[in-house]
Amino acid sequence: MNKSEFLLKYGIHPIRYQKKNKVDIITTNDNKYVLKKGNYYSVYEYLLTRDFKNLPHLLTEADSEYILYPYIEDYYLPEEQRVEDFIYLLSILHTKTTFYKTVDLDKIKEIFETLRKRQDYLIQYYHNLHDMIETENYMSPSHYQLIRNLSLIYFHLTESKIQIEKWYDIMKDKRKMRYVMTHGNLKRDHFIENGNLYFISFDSARINSPVYDLENFYRNNWRDTTLDSFLEIYQSKYELNKDEFHLLMSLIHMPERIEFGDNELENMHIVHNLICYHDRLENWKLKAPHQGRN
Repeated sequence: MNKSEFLLKYGIHPIRYQKKNKVDIITTNDNKYVLKKGNYYSVYEYLLTRDFKNLPHLLTEADSEYILYPYIEDYYLPEEQRVEDFIYLLSILHTKTTFYKTVDLDKIKEIFETLRKRQDYLIQYYHNLHDMIETENYMSPSHYQLIRNLSLIYFHLTESKIQIEKWYDIMKDKRKMRYVMTHGNLKRDHFIENGNLYFISFDSARINSPVYDLENFYRNNWRDTTLDSFLEIYQSKYELNKDEFHLLMSLIHMPERIEFGDNELENMHIVHNLICYHDRLENWKLKAPHQGRN
């Protein structure tokens, strides 16, 4: 069924289509709607059973190939207030969907070894990049900027390894993990404020540790908040366990792999973002918040 046939089924007669990222904004004579390919009806249904109601009202059925809901206008708010409300709603999502599950030691080892392999890979990757750049007769500005700041990257890789060791020391004896429904794609466009707070776009939602949502939120929004203020707001509603804190710190301190292309201006931008991200973590380390309960 194509889009036109699908909309006609619901009595919607478009007078205008507007593409926004992966969704269509449908305008009729009376209303506006959001139409998106895919189906996460079961996620919405689960969240409603958990009394999490900060969602748009779906107009489609469980077996539909599209998601359709009324368009919600996003009001303008000062950036600081908007970020705080975003974090607050994330804490509510996790609070409403929490449950605990015992995991065997093999699962704990799998998580630990996966992260250690990633850390070791990144250490070797940046060492190789360092060696390659040093062979150049004339360094490009982006290469020079990276070389000057590689000690910061190595330091945070070491910190990431320390934190995952602390996590493993707790979990190998504890072996009980807290799970929630994670949103999985916490970008600014997926949070709407209009008298009420809403999350949209649950394509990446899954049952997982809340830590992965926190890492996702921080990596997407680090320019607009600091890690300490972010965690202070979040933990005022949903306090992290000590093992969760160490896992989060391990993930957040792990640098992303960067790749250089042919556009030097873009290369400078990539390196600048990497360094700024880790500089902000350095500032946070001087005033580390409470490290969570056991």
